[in-house]
Amino acid sequence: MGERLSIVRRFGTPKNLLSILFAGVLLALTAWSMADIDWNSVVGYLGETDLLWFLLALAVFHVLSLVRSLRWRTLLRNAGYELTATGALGTVAELTRIIYLGWFVNCITVARLGDVYRCSLLRRSADVEFGVTAGTVLTERVVDFSVLVVVLGISTLFAFWGDFPTFVVNALLVGAALSGLGLAGVLALRHSNRTVERLIPTRFRRYYVHLRRGTVESLDRIPTLVGYTAVGWIIEGVTMYLVAVAIGVSLPIAGAFVTALVAVLLSTVPVTPGGLGVTEVGIAFVLGWVGVDSTAVAAVTILNRLISYWSVVGVGVLLSLVGLRVPIELTTTPATSGARTFGGESRT
Repeated sequence: MGERLSIVRRFGTPKNLLSILFAGVLLALTAWSMADIDWNSVVGYLGETDLLWFLLALAVFHVLSLVRSLRWRTLLRNAGYELTATGALGTVAELTRIIYLGWFVNCITVARLGDVYRCSLLRRSADVEFGVTAGTVLTERVVDFSVLVVVLGISTLFAFWGDFPTFVVNALLVGAALSGLGLAGVLALRHSNRTVERLIPTRFRRYYVHLRRGTVESLDRIPTLVGYTAVGWIIEGVTMYLVAVAIGVSLPIAGAFVTALVAVLLSTVPVTPGGLGVTEVGIAFVLGWVGVDSTAVAAVTILNRLISYWSVVGVGVLLSLVGLRVPIELTTTPATSGARTFGGESRT
């Protein structure tokens, strides 16, 4: 119950309410900039949506949570933690619940607080050190951006050969910069020594050691991590393509991938909940560049965000209510493989 009240308190903070207002302003400006759109035609597009294709897009998108939970379990194993479910649900199912709840909090708060909430949930349910979990999440982000830049770059080549839109190129550069900074940070942590550790104030030293352990040691089994991550980005692109198919819009698969991955980048902007308002602008811009007419752009954007944002909010609310009766039940033991000693410390 305390965790659920914490979500409500975070949602109602002045900073968060301001960010929601900002998102609303962005959405209003986007709608105003598309004033020439025949919104009756947009409603017509939405009304003629092929329900089976839409449900397929919805199902494909939510497979992403399973892929992310499998990747997170690999990262935790790399860091030396083997998780086992102690309740009726399996380990992957429990991790998927935590993933969803983290996404949900990201959708209703700013500054990626869902990632912090995810670390807190695992700490409470499985007694995994918060710093170690935070390190695995940091590694996730580094791998995410690194693979995203590659997939987005390849998709851009196919979608815009010889005529690359500045907006997409800038998105690629931002992704590459974030990836480079992340990799540099991991390398710095890997090669930091006891001298650096002694420079950390005593009260924070333990957290630094755990963060370093989680970040450095979780970056193992790299082919597996890259594989899960690539599948995740493919799911994002396929979801966008299926949404277009559902409403009868002709959208090249490469264009769908570029649109979806630019949207992913924009959704990480920490100024609005889940990139609300920012992401919609990016989707509309890229779809317009690939030649989709403005009416279809509006319809695709609405349906895609219905899946990638509002369905996550819906599932998050449902899982929060379920959690009141069925708590997350996990236990942890030292991993039997992939675990390495770190600074002579025990993991337990």
